Amino acid sequence: MKLPKLRELGEAIKSLFSRPFTNMYPFRPLTVPDGFRGKPEYDEKECVGCLACEEVCPGRAIDHVDNKEEKLRVITQHQDQCIFCQQCERACITEKGIKLTKEFELARYDRKGGITQSSKELVICQHCGEIVAPLDHLKFLAKKVGALLYTNPTLLLARHAELNLLSREEIPVNSPHPRAGHLQFICPNCRREMIVKEQW
Repeated sequence: MKLPKLRELGEAIKSLFSRPFTNMYPFRPLTVPDGFRGKPEYDEKECVGCLACEEVCPGRAIDHVDNKEEKLRVITQHQDQCIFCQQCERACITEKGIKLTKEFELARYDRKGGITQSSKELVICQHCGEIVAPLDHLKFLAKKVGALLYTNPTLLLARHAELNLLSREEIPVNSPHPRAGHLQFICPNCRREMIVKEQW
């Protein structure tokens, strides 16, 4: 039997007295580098409920449920379907609504524990009862367009409600006045019909 090479023997002896090359995880916490794509999380204050994240998610890990009766939109992100591509973070219109964290230990026995949610109040059309948009989305757009919000009564009402210049209770409902719709939260279709009737 041939003896092993002296260099290989030397490396083997050296490894017996040296520190382990691998880290001590899971006995010690692992520090991940900046830019690591881990568990996605919603920020309730920054998320406006626009559903941009759901539109771009290739893994179909994001869905939503709208409840007209409770005027509530719940957006759900399922971590067990997520491929951590960061498309949701890149598409976020506020750039802060959903972020990928450094958390990577996501294994669990219950799938319900792997869910992140964001809840938003919905604005319902006062004429037809259809969903206009989440209130936070309207407020975000009103701030974004600045003085141009005066061309859109729905954005104007949302901004005035945010500044406490107008309460939701002060907005008229089913008023017989033909121009009352200008002071109501109504959808684009109902607003178009109202304006056409006014002009003709």
